[in-house]
Amino acid sequence: MLCFSSLAIVVVMLTCSYGITSCTKTTIKTDTITVIKKDTITVTKTDTLQEKDTTLTTAILTANPWKAIYDRATVGGNMFFYQRGGTTNTMNLDNEYITFKSDNTGVYTDNSGTQATFTWHFTDATNTSILAQWNSSSTTFSWENISYDDNAIHYTEYTTISGTTTLSTEVRIPK
Repeated sequence: MLCFSSLAIVVVMLTCSYGITSCTKTTIKTDTITVIKKDTITVTKTDTLQEKDTTLTTAILTANPWKAIYDRATVGGNMFFYQRGGTTNTMNLDNEYITFKSDNTGVYTDNSGTQATFTWHFTDATNTSILAQWNSSSTTFSWENISYDDNAIHYTEYTTISGTTTLSTEVRIPK
């Protein structure tokens, strides 16, 4: 019986070997991903300090002659430009300056040194506009939108000389 049962066991093992498979162990690896999320916060600060231009006074205007450091002009439809020390200037104002006197007179000196006298006055209580009359002709010039900032006079000039209209934006500093 022992032999018979051994024989039966061998037969069962041989016939069942195809139906029985061995098992392989699968290793599962788990990766951990760490996500770091940062928010960006923008802080806008409002400055409560407001810089205000100094009002142009007669004392400031008459303290010294004023030379041009910047001038962009349209003269009779033609464009001209000047910046002191610039290399692309289309006009020369290196030697030109204007002097206002406290008695409401003044002297304009052009680039060649020729001088012309004029009378002038502020046209408003805020001193943002000047009207001047050349003594040698009926020509007037008007400075408008005047501001005085960082020791410089900024303004828009309008004039008509012998029928030619000039409109310019200028900046002058003490000579």
